[in-house]
Amino acid sequence: MKEHDTSKFHLEGKPPLKEALPLGLQHFVSMIAGNMVPAMLISNIVGLDKQMSTMLMQGAMLVAGIATLLQLYSIPLFKGHRLGSKLPVIMGTNYVFLGACLSVAGKYGLKALFGAQIGGAIVVFFIAFGIKKIRHLFTPIIAGTMIACMGISLFPTAVKNLAGGEGSATFGEPINFAIGLIVVIAIILLMKFGKGLVQDAAILIGIIFGYLVSLAFGLVDFSAIQGTPIFSFPKPLAFGLEFRLDLILMFAILFMVAIADMMGAATIATMGAMNREVTDKELESATMGNALTSIIASVFSSIPTGVFGQNAAIVAINKVTSRFVLSITGVVLILVGFSPLLGAIITTIPSCIIGGVTLIVFSSIAMAGYDMISQCGFTSDNNLIAGVSITLSIGITSVPQTLEKFPEIIRTLVGNSCIVSVFIVAMIIKYILSIKSNKSNDIKIEA
Repeated sequence: MKEHDTSKFHLEGKPPLKEALPLGLQHFVSMIAGNMVPAMLISNIVGLDKQMSTMLMQGAMLVAGIATLLQLYSIPLFKGHRLGSKLPVIMGTNYVFLGACLSVAGKYGLKALFGAQIGGAIVVFFIAFGIKKIRHLFTPIIAGTMIACMGISLFPTAVKNLAGGEGSATFGEPINFAIGLIVVIAIILLMKFGKGLVQDAAILIGIIFGYLVSLAFGLVDFSAIQGTPIFSFPKPLAFGLEFRLDLILMFAILFMVAIADMMGAATIATMGAMNREVTDKELESATMGNALTSIIASVFSSIPTGVFGQNAAIVAINKVTSRFVLSITGVVLILVGFSPLLGAIITTIPSCIIGGVTLIVFSSIAMAGYDMISQCGFTSDNNLIAGVSITLSIGITSVPQTLEKFPEIIRTLVGNSCIVSVFIVAMIIKYILSIKSNKSNDIKIEA
């Protein structure tokens, strides 16, 4: 009879609950703040009331839990294809889509946003069957350029929230900046001097600290909590669906970009804990599973899912790959998703605190991209790919009126998401430079 594997360092290992529970909760504490921020930003930009904002919070937590469990255990399809990679990863809201989601939600409404997400997810599901043929497109310089651009494009969102939230009666008040910057300083100190769980939960602790300061200044409104039930099932399709071809095309491209993001985050876990790269089959399965959970996310009023990089880093550091341990995080997320009360409490967090948090998060995203670019080397070709792509993409999305005389589909694709434009521009420049390189090689051979 085969002996039961209790090792937390094996994928199939099932350590005792007293050992697994704190390790699983560590992942939950590390990602809960980052997972809820996109829902809060979308609620603010659309101007949702507290009840509807709570629904977005619930959806973000519920879907993150479902996505995590699907990636950990997977569902077999046919001929070796699977939904979910079976890799030791934690899933959550995907920041690759955040800029586009904020833009689309603000311009076209939530029903158009969720319809576009579903359409884009369906497209990438079928693209996943040929993942081996397109994986070479996502070179480190392309991925680094996209990630850097993604972080930079979100800087204005962070500053607007730091000022109190666009449209707020207290927008620009010095007290908002003061509290937001207190949160920033607290998080920096925790990241620098904290150890273990304290360091991993720096953002969450920073939010709690900022919340207590806000309470002292009377900036917290508890009206949203009154009469909110403790448990209820999130309402599916609460905002309806609208399918626009131009938005679906934009999200299909974003889902392509998300493949590179997912590959990078998952590789952090596999290289750190398992000493190997993510295989083509695992990337295919991860993409298919992510497409499904992104559709579910749209049904429950959340943005698409992706691998959480900070949790992948935890796996790489502590080497704990047990699916049982990581599944605890998924189960807790699902349970939290059934609690409107917790979602309502989250909506009472002042925008200036979210501004402080996103200042840290978005700058970290940008610097992670620059780090990838630097590892590729600052050659003339890499400088052109990264520099021109980021400058043009950020420039256009910062001044969208420059596209007013272009067809609507171009305005939608390029004007609403710098990730789409940076991907297209970077690929074009890379192709042009490869032609030059090939010609140089031909000349050397002839000589």
